[in-house]
Amino acid sequence: MEFSSLIFLFLFLPIFLFLFFILKKEAHNFFLLMASLVFYLWGEGEFVLLLLVSVIGNYLLGLLVDRIEGIALKKTVFIAAVIFNVGLLVYFKYTHFILDNLDMSGAVDPIHLPIGISFYTFQALSFLVDIYRKTVSMDKNPLKFGLYMALFPKLITGPITPYRDLRKQIAAERQITLDDFAYGVKRFTLGLGKKVLVADTLAAPANAIFAIPASDLTAGLAWLGIICYTLQIYFDFSGYTDMAIGIGRMCGFKLLENFNYPYIAKSIKEFWRRWHISLAKWLRDYLFLPIAYSVSRKIKSPRLWGVKAENWAYFIGAFFTFLLCGIWHGANWTFFVWGGYYGLLLVIEHAGLGKWMRRRWWKPLQLVYCQLLVMIGWVFFRSHSLGYAFSYLKTMFGFGTGDGIRYYPALYLNAEVIVFMIIGIIGALPLFPKLNQWYQNQKNKWEKRETKTSLHLLNSGYILIYNLYLLAVLLASTMTMASGTYNPFIYFRF
Repeated sequence: MEFSSLIFLFLFLPIFLFLFFILKKEAHNFFLLMASLVFYLWGEGEFVLLLLVSVIGNYLLGLLVDRIEGIALKKTVFIAAVIFNVGLLVYFKYTHFILDNLDMSGAVDPIHLPIGISFYTFQALSFLVDIYRKTVSMDKNPLKFGLYMALFPKLITGPITPYRDLRKQIAAERQITLDDFAYGVKRFTLGLGKKVLVADTLAAPANAIFAIPASDLTAGLAWLGIICYTLQIYFDFSGYTDMAIGIGRMCGFKLLENFNYPYIAKSIKEFWRRWHISLAKWLRDYLFLPIAYSVSRKIKSPRLWGVKAENWAYFIGAFFTFLLCGIWHGANWTFFVWGGYYGLLLVIEHAGLGKWMRRRWWKPLQLVYCQLLVMIGWVFFRSHSLGYAFSYLKTMFGFGTGDGIRYYPALYLNAEVIVFMIIGIIGALPLFPKLNQWYQNQKNKWEKRETKTSLHLLNSGYILIYNLYLLAVLLASTMTMASGTYNPFIYFRF
């Protein structure tokens, strides 16, 4: 089931919230777990059994890891637990890819990829690592652990929340204030608008252009396609995250923020501090740091081949972390190259380019540099094959073979697309937070010199305008969902 569907919006969510708030607080966790399983069952049918296998298996393995005292046996059980999780992910996500590259794709029928398996597998792995490291104690209540794994707002595409962060919220007696609920509704509405109005509108030209044979593309078409996709993927994924955070807040949870205006980043390193933040933190804590620490221990001298040992640790850690990040995203060589591409860029920036740019380059030029490299990366991410990706990039930079007669930009640029491209570009910039900050600063000044009546009128006007804006977004999104075609979230594929 999708958040951006009429069934969810007008059936599942109202019934869920009604039952949630009439129940006693002691029953909230159990009800949330049952609702989460129904949510997943509705969308994935029998694959809810796989989710239950993962939940039960990891709960039992976590108990063993937590209770065993012997170091050798504890490590053995921990490794077995990791293999259990990675094995499930590899089987469902990579079996066909592996067999296809061995020319054995006909040996098995295509395997359905259960929605969310990549995300709840990472949840399980962070739980096991935290228990193994003893950075957090395990809650022995199986219902609470099940809720950690299956909480439906973040089940399908995150935010990926480490066990140590969510465990406390599940165990606590959550207080849901009217302000919390109102914030949740606002955040959900904004996320719905991002997805349905902006992302889905820009998906039409992006999908159409990326379906054109590479030999027929022109430079203008290629740039239009990747600009639309760059905005589409941001508003699609950040829209889902906003909805997840909103629903979580309505239920008393504070889920992790996942985006912080990544398209204003001035370096690739900064981009990954702003894009898919929960994944970046997971990669840092559970992959990069262990790899870098292992490398640093193996290098005995302060320098190796003239390079500092800590730099070698960063280079190797960053490259292999992002190579694995690419593989995690999908069973295609395009994702493998996409991950290696970002790993290599991070290595180059850390080797000196980043520091040199900060000292010598004009900030707008740094911004252009970063976003150009990000869009090049999105070409690999969106393309169905490496050959198509390289041909697309060649066309972007003026070496295409398209004549512009059959396919040309005006075919895909109507008034609606142009309007939402402009809205997308504006929305990708932190203009509204700055305007809100300016308003709050002005309000503080007015409090000192204006009467309470005029200040009250000012606040009431601001709240009225904002709520009318949210209502317009909700109505427009609902009308679009009622008349439009189904367009699943991009990250459902991962």
